[in-house]
Amino acid sequence: MIRKKENLKTFNLFHYLKEQEQQSMSIPYFMADDTTYKNAGVSFPIRNFVYGIGITYTGKPGSVKIGSADYALQPGSLTTIGPGIVSQWEPYHNAKHETLFFTESIFTDVIKNSFLSALPFFQPGGRHVIEISQEQTLQIKSLFATISAFKNQPLVMPGLIYSLLMLAQTCHQSATPAISLTSQQEQIAAKFRKLLSLHVLEQKDVNFYARQLHITPKYLSEVLVQLTGKTTKKWIDEHLAMEAKSLLRQTSMTILEIAFWLGFEDSSYFIKAFKKWEGMTPLAFRKL
Repeated sequence: MIRKKENLKTFNLFHYLKEQEQQSMSIPYFMADDTTYKNAGVSFPIRNFVYGIGITYTGKPGSVKIGSADYALQPGSLTTIGPGIVSQWEPYHNAKHETLFFTESIFTDVIKNSFLSALPFFQPGGRHVIEISQEQTLQIKSLFATISAFKNQPLVMPGLIYSLLMLAQTCHQSATPAISLTSQQEQIAAKFRKLLSLHVLEQKDVNFYARQLHITPKYLSEVLVQLTGKTTKKWIDEHLAMEAKSLLRQTSMTILEIAFWLGFEDSSYFIKAFKKWEGMTPLAFRKL
């Protein structure tokens, strides 16, 4: 049986897209656009192994689930996802967008890559999608064009990608809060999402998260319902469902191994829970 400390053999979107475009695996970055995604045809939840930063320019609004949070995607949406985060993208092939994927090795021997861990929008529970101004969108677009122009010059790319990250940080600092609530409520929700990402495989009890936040379970659910329309239990279930669907599609792990990985003591409990979440058995989902 697989142990949690072992690495998973998983579907890696970064490698898959590079193979599709016949690009070298040794280059630690990759530029993708709407045509790339359309050709890839990946519709199931995927775990990210690299850093990704993208911008939507025009087209029909879509949506994305990152972790267990739902985000709207429309023109002017800046999206950031870090390693280890599971996401599922709604098909919106008519939307014009660009994404830069990169690994932290891009900054080796050039810039201390530890600065990446200080950027909250790449971390679990971070704010992964924000709406930016038209001026900021044009600035991002201009920088993406420069990155694209120099993508065959590896020595130039670290500085350009660093500039893009600093521009993204500026956009986040000036972004309007998604929902106008008290700062205390926003902090509770953000801390809960981070706790959920870190502990959901071991802790599925609402009381655990309330205790960590020094509030009652009732108040935690009230805050989350007001903010997102979902109770604490719903957040936990949706996060587990995303993890389960990613493992079912990205790995060759057995149902029993996935149940163990997700913290279920018996595969029958996992199968029952999955049927409640998705309306089908894990095996049926895997065969889709």
